[in-house]
Amino acid sequence: MKHRIEVWAPATVANMNVGFDALGCALSAPGERMILHRTSDAGDVRIRAIHGADLDVDPEKNVATIAAKSLLESLGNPCGLELEIFKSILPGSGIGSSAASAAAAVVGVNALLDAGLRPDELIPFALDGESFASGARHADNVAPALLGGLVICPPEGPPVAIPALENWSLVILHPHVPIKTSEARAVLPDQVKLKDAAVQAAWFGTFVAACHRGDDTAAAYALEDLLVGPHRSPLIPHYEEIRSVAFAHGARAGGISGSGPSTFWVALDASTAEGIAQVLSDLMQQHSVAFSIHISAISGRGAHPIS
Repeated sequence: MKHRIEVWAPATVANMNVGFDALGCALSAPGERMILHRTSDAGDVRIRAIHGADLDVDPEKNVATIAAKSLLESLGNPCGLELEIFKSILPGSGIGSSAASAAAAVVGVNALLDAGLRPDELIPFALDGESFASGARHADNVAPALLGGLVICPPEGPPVAIPALENWSLVILHPHVPIKTSEARAVLPDQVKLKDAAVQAAWFGTFVAACHRGDDTAAAYALEDLLVGPHRSPLIPHYEEIRSVAFAHGARAGGISGSGPSTFWVALDASTAEGIAQVLSDLMQQHSVAFSIHISAISGRGAHPIS
């Protein structure tokens, strides 16, 4: 019987321009850790400590405990749990902080209790936690956080994995400014032009086809955002300047990660990504904007035990 387990979960980029509420990928960095301890208080889930972020430790108001409790109840509450959470994906960053916590929690419970559930079978329980944070049961962060790689979440049915792009290096820029998901959704129109919807669907199909061909360049060029980004970009300080600088220094695609404020920029090799990261860092410093920046590949692996 295991009494302790440690789990790693990846950050994620959702929407990826062409797949609003439907497409996401797991990142190799950043990621976060969670340690789960078994207790004898059956059904009781609580937080021992949270490191790196000022989050609510009330188990009824924390994504990780809600997700863990949901899975624990489905398994008959054989024990209790204490969670120790190490937040290296900053809350409100737009790169799946709450999804990583939910994914780590359910993977940890599954492994600690030897429940034998597949990653896709854990999605509903992780969504119980994620929906508390986001207000919606969209799996475009949770699914890649659990499955790894590139994942499409259809309106009905299980998520669909598509081949990841091995040569992509993504630069993730997180300006430390608050953007609520509710605010980012409020700026979106209720209706769009049929012409724009048709073109956007064509770009999404082109992206998926390019991924199956292993064509990194064509996949990058297909990431055109006609429906969401133009409405959300004014929420992000200096977005047009960020975009211009990134493309001028070799980015082949880019846009807003989730509801922001993070943006992602696609390079086709590591050295180009390093150059993009440097000029974006310089730009943020020029504007006196606090920020974090990461260079990442698409992680082929989702949340998993590390001890």
